[in-house]
Amino acid sequence: MIKKNWQLFAKALASCILVYFMLRVWQDIQARFQIFLAGSDRIPRSFVVIVAFLVLMLAFAFANIWWMGAVEKLNGIRRKLGLLRWILAMLVALGIGYLFLYSKWSEVISGDWLRASFLLAALVAMTWLLSRSEEHAYTAEAFFTAGILFGSIFIFMDELQTVVAYPFSIGWSEGNRIWDYSVIFGRRLYNYPADQSLPAYIDLGRQTLWGLPFMLPNVDIVMVRLWSALVFTVPYFILGLFVFYKRGQKVGAWLLVALWTFMFLHQGPIYTPLILVAILVAGTRRMPWWLGVVVLSLAGYYAYISRSTWVFTAGMWAALFAFVESTPFQVKTVRGRWLRAIALGGAGIFGGYLVPKLLQVIRAWMSASKPQPGGITVAGVGELVGRQPLLWERLLPNPTNPLGIVFSLLLAVGPLTALILVLAKRSHWRLNIWQQALITLELLAFLVVGIIASVKIGGGNNLHNMDMFLICLVFVAGLLWKAGGDQTIQSIDLQPWFVKLILAAAILYPASQGMLTAQPLEMPSTAVAEGALADINRFVDDSRSGEILFMDQRQLLTFGYVPDVPLVPQYEKKLMMDKALADSAGYFDGLYADLAQHRFTLIVSEPLWTSFQGATYEYGFGDENDAWVKWVSIPVLCFYEPVETNMTVGFQLLQPRQGPPPADLPLPCPVVP
Repeated sequence: MIKKNWQLFAKALASCILVYFMLRVWQDIQARFQIFLAGSDRIPRSFVVIVAFLVLMLAFAFANIWWMGAVEKLNGIRRKLGLLRWILAMLVALGIGYLFLYSKWSEVISGDWLRASFLLAALVAMTWLLSRSEEHAYTAEAFFTAGILFGSIFIFMDELQTVVAYPFSIGWSEGNRIWDYSVIFGRRLYNYPADQSLPAYIDLGRQTLWGLPFMLPNVDIVMVRLWSALVFTVPYFILGLFVFYKRGQKVGAWLLVALWTFMFLHQGPIYTPLILVAILVAGTRRMPWWLGVVVLSLAGYYAYISRSTWVFTAGMWAALFAFVESTPFQVKTVRGRWLRAIALGGAGIFGGYLVPKLLQVIRAWMSASKPQPGGITVAGVGELVGRQPLLWERLLPNPTNPLGIVFSLLLAVGPLTALILVLAKRSHWRLNIWQQALITLELLAFLVVGIIASVKIGGGNNLHNMDMFLICLVFVAGLLWKAGGDQTIQSIDLQPWFVKLILAAAILYPASQGMLTAQPLEMPSTAVAEGALADINRFVDDSRSGEILFMDQRQLLTFGYVPDVPLVPQYEKKLMMDKALADSAGYFDGLYADLAQHRFTLIVSEPLWTSFQGATYEYGFGDENDAWVKWVSIPVLCFYEPVETNMTVGFQLLQPRQGPPPADLPLPCPVVP
């Protein structure tokens, strides 16, 4: 009797929650169709479709609550589908991704509650399709499988949105990033003297990786954007395959946890060169120590040429694997574990810290000159991190990041951290004090560096500066997986409710990122883009008597949208922003002198504004805007005047100013000797 009463109470409570949910959904419908509901005679087809969907969803939901036996009778149909059920489940995920990311229905299905109803319906449908039970309609295993599959497909489709032939920049720096990538392998694309160096404001690691398409003879902007989308997705999955490999495990579980790795790390998102470093490190787990030393030296050096703050990552991660792993490769004694950890960890640090110094000495010896002080040092990394203002308020909710770094990080890693602690206890993962200390110290070190980097001006809107910490946490999860934690996960239907709840949070939070706010990529039409290109080319043709500076939209030169323009590599937008954020007055002296002398007959820029926004600007990045206005916008407008501004596409053309500067500038013009 007590059990029956409890079941009745649970069903009643679930029904109340469902009714409340549907009432909130109806509020979203009222907001979206308020004109029709206010008395319009024409019934929108979209309204009919959505209402019909919700009626079916409500009926099915009540059936699941009160008449589960009737729902379970459908299990026979599922059994007959065989492997087709996996295809159908993926089609459900692809369909929702298409609705939200590529179709006009994304605007119709607006409002968090209405959109959540579609997402939940898709998740339930996928869970039913993927359940293997003969008796039950749904299982926890199928639910978590559906969550991983749904989330990874949606994220991948979101990345593919940018694979378009649109010639102008998608986002603030995308076009100029393409220019950065092209320099190393695509120098042939530019009208620039072959005997002069062509600098780009980007590290060599990213430049070589993203620049690979420029080795092709007829590369176009679609190919480059497709490569970028693949680079930002596939390596994350490959890293998961390396980290969670365990001999004898089920292939399906292995693939799913690799997809989860992709979702979890995409929360950063993390620059792919560090992912590649992590793959190399994880790959050494099954290598003899001498081969691991070679690979880790290369990994450390690649980290060095990719980002200065990554120089110690390969060594620290390698030591973590060798020292903590339950069965290190070819190690049978405690002494052997220590020696392998020291050898592999030292190799990673050697490649990232000492090899650059040795190469500097060799280059100086070959050129018969004294080696210049430099290279990466701990003090140097600290100076690099701190050379720009630190905006500590971005740790807490702020206009640039509504959640703030702290709360965003807690939501991203809290469930995984709790899951690691629970699984470690349930799988009896025994670590000695030295192993516990190494895990704790590495995580703490990466966390501190990530927090400091995140509050630098110019950042803080996402978690990409927490990259080393996020990957290290995944490594710890991989070590636990191999030590027996996988058994708990693969028997999740038999685990207590709190384990299921924690696992649900660890899967569904990263899987759902962006789903409620996803929209199709908004771009001007082909006709508008072609008209804008025609305008730029017309002004360029009229200005060929002198130098033409592309501060922005440099990809137009890369792919020949604006042909035969001699390249002026100086004064690129991202570099100037970096110098502005650091208040590097000396850098701008050259720019101001060139502006005052009207060196350029035409400047292609983003639209320049002169209003200061402040840290509380509602759309965020107010401090960054103010630095740009102070060091770039006002000085440029002192000596040049806009002749065309296209807000739809996002560019401005400026020519030398013939009269005095505007009287309403908020700061005086720079004094040029």
